[in-house]
Amino acid sequence: MREAPHWGPRNPISSLHTHSRYCDGEGEIREYIEAALAEGVGAFGASGHAPLPFPCDYAIPLTALDRYCTEVRRLAEVYADRLPVYLGIELDYLPGLSAFYEGELLRRDFDYLIASVHYVAGPGGTPWTYDESVERFISEIQARYGGDARPVVEDYYRRVCSMVDEVADWGVPAVVGHLDRIRLWNRDDRFFPTSGPWYEDLVETALAAIQRAGLPVELNTSGWAKPAGQPNPDLPLLQRCAQRGIPVLLSSDAHRPQDVAARFDEGMRLLALAGIREIAVLSGRQWKLAPLSPRSAGPS
Repeated sequence: MREAPHWGPRNPISSLHTHSRYCDGEGEIREYIEAALAEGVGAFGASGHAPLPFPCDYAIPLTALDRYCTEVRRLAEVYADRLPVYLGIELDYLPGLSAFYEGELLRRDFDYLIASVHYVAGPGGTPWTYDESVERFISEIQARYGGDARPVVEDYYRRVCSMVDEVADWGVPAVVGHLDRIRLWNRDDRFFPTSGPWYEDLVETALAAIQRAGLPVELNTSGWAKPAGQPNPDLPLLQRCAQRGIPVLLSSDAHRPQDVAARFDEGMRLLALAGIREIAVLSGRQWKLAPLSPRSAGPS
């Protein structure tokens, strides 16, 4: 961590994508807040993986959800004079779970949610997590698709489109999580080409849906440390967001307190390179835009 934060007292940069011991992260929420204060970010949000209506070892158990919400709200009061602390959740979107989301999640009155697609489905509709491991990814596309990854990618972006259409009607500030994460194992186009028209058409359709829904996307800096070696989204996709006027916010997807603002300097430079001059901030249960100054962009 930095000994002296360079962001400044009116920093628009928040850290809203974080995972503590309540789900698949490490450490207490208080430790993340203290790390956020040390890094000098402008606001902090807890966003544990939301419960699902089936066994899931990386999500908050439904029986612990109220405990999670109570702790974040308590800490928001404790730190009220030092740092805004928001209660969020990362929703793992699957089609057909609207009743579960509304009955078990939305009634908790979250300040915001991160809407992400971690599950895809093959013939027969059985969902599976494409980002569990490269071995799982390979075995599933072999078993379900005869070794062709294209149907997986198509299903992923279809789900992104249906997700944003659904989430936009919930009345909760939402951000699209790690938009092109389906490229996680695809370094050097190992499994599918990303420069061909079919892939670019999928991306454009998803961006159009996001634009219609009025949702921002996150620049997830954790992607730099993952197998693909690039943030989500990458520079060309960020440039398309800028062209469409889709707001962007910066996130680290931290699973350890020390990563609460990991690679934010690089992220700021990438945003500037993409032509993005404003960043989305959470204010009064809605997204607003704040200008990015040369100071907040960090050293070049």
